[in-house]
Amino acid sequence: MKNYHETNELAADLRRQWGIDQYAPIDIFSTVVEKIDNLTLIFMVLDNETSGCCCQSKNDKLILINSIHSKGRQNFTLAHELYHILYEKSKEWIICSYEEQNNDSEKEADNFASSLLLPINALIDYKRQNKIKKWSLNDIIRCEQYFQISHLSMLCRLRKENQISYEEFNDYRPNIKSNASKLGFSTDLYESSSENKKYYSTGEYIPLTEKIYNNNKISIGKKEELLLDVYRSDIVYNL
Repeated sequence: MKNYHETNELAADLRRQWGIDQYAPIDIFSTVVEKIDNLTLIFMVLDNETSGCCCQSKNDKLILINSIHSKGRQNFTLAHELYHILYEKSKEWIICSYEEQNNDSEKEADNFASSLLLPINALIDYKRQNKIKKWSLNDIIRCEQYFQISHLSMLCRLRKENQISYEEFNDYRPNIKSNASKLGFSTDLYESSSENKKYYSTGEYIPLTEKIYNNNKISIGKKEELLLDVYRSDIVYNL
């Protein structure tokens, strides 16, 4: 099993490869679609216990994200699934759920995701720049909003780095939407996908479908069928 330091280094290396500052937030969904070849992301309703899953073949990579989870949780799930895709390269479906969270692979993926979204140096720098001596709930909300990570992920990261106590971890968990609103933040980070994005897709599948249609490999009917299969009725019906 890779230890915490090793997964941190993998995340830091990936940021360097992608040209992303070690101290900056990352728009994880836009970045992976741009940087990872042959990747398709599908948002769909899964059972609440399942965060996401992934699979890859020789030429294609597919990641499913649970759209009923919050935006912050989805960001973490994508970074988590990215670890499986890039560093494990399994040809089987990997399903990430609460039941599997304690196995070595899932722990590694969680550590990697946390480090990719919020590198330790970025956390230290944020604390210094904002003159934080002891993390308050308000400090935590501002930081997670800046780095666009879920409230639970933020708390787990601070607990992992011994920045907050176990009691504070539990005290700071409830009523996050209300507390974020009182600070003037949108609650989008803590909300699930909107109804028109509960089933949706982005990535390679869409332009590939367009390409084979333009090359007269499939009919307009088949093209529309393929797009509807990945929940892109907005393209089919010009919505």
